[in-house]
Amino acid sequence: DISLDGVPLETVEAWGEDGTGVVHVRALAEALGLTVTWDPATRTAVLTSPGREPQLPAPAIDALVVIDPGHGGVNPGARYGGSDEKELNLSISLLVRDLLEEAGVRVAMTRETDVDVDLYDRTALANQLGADLFVSVHCNASRNNAEAMGIYTAAYQEETGGWSLAELLRQTMMDETGAGDMGTEPRPNLAVLRTSQMPAALGECGYMSTEAELALLTDPDYQAGLARGIARGVLTFLTQND
Repeated sequence: DISLDGVPLETVEAWGEDGTGVVHVRALAEALGLTVTWDPATRTAVLTSPGREPQLPAPAIDALVVIDPGHGGVNPGARYGGSDEKELNLSISLLVRDLLEEAGVRVAMTRETDVDVDLYDRTALANQLGADLFVSVHCNASRNNAEAMGIYTAAYQEETGGWSLAELLRQTMMDETGAGDMGTEPRPNLAVLRTSQMPAALGECGYMSTEAELALLTDPDYQAGLARGIARGVLTFLTQND
């Protein structure tokens, strides 16, 4: 018999061929007040303490994603308040890379340092590697609206995989940061969207031209939130389209 704090437990028992007693995990766990969740795909039992939501192991995703930090080298992108867009793009992109790799996704970067990369070389890399997704990371600026703030994304055209990816990224980035919504637009004129042979999206993380948002974009904690949003959008897209 098995008892807990002196009280006998009603458990389901079995005996192995060597005479060893076997107690079913569910019976014992539930007697201890734990929640038992079974993942048939990985044949894993997950025991969850009271008050916590059960979480199944994240499924392995066999995918290659190319992350493209916009600009670089002699092309700084937007410049405001002593900050160059190229630096912000790279900082956020490296965080995205780390998060995706932690989730088991293979990642290729168009640049990992402050170097020039031709626009067409960026997508050529993705095409040659046979990547599953291409995400270009940028920061925005407005010459007409000094108060512009929020997340903006773009894809080659509507009703494509790239469009679905762009809309998903916009939502997950807003969810993680609380940023405003600047919408998603078709941008067939952008080379990195036009020449990608896989679903491709461009994400603008916020407006450097607006002082309040520039302060956020240069904040490491806010950059981490943006990176989580991009990574979560990518993982959700890959899972939904597996």
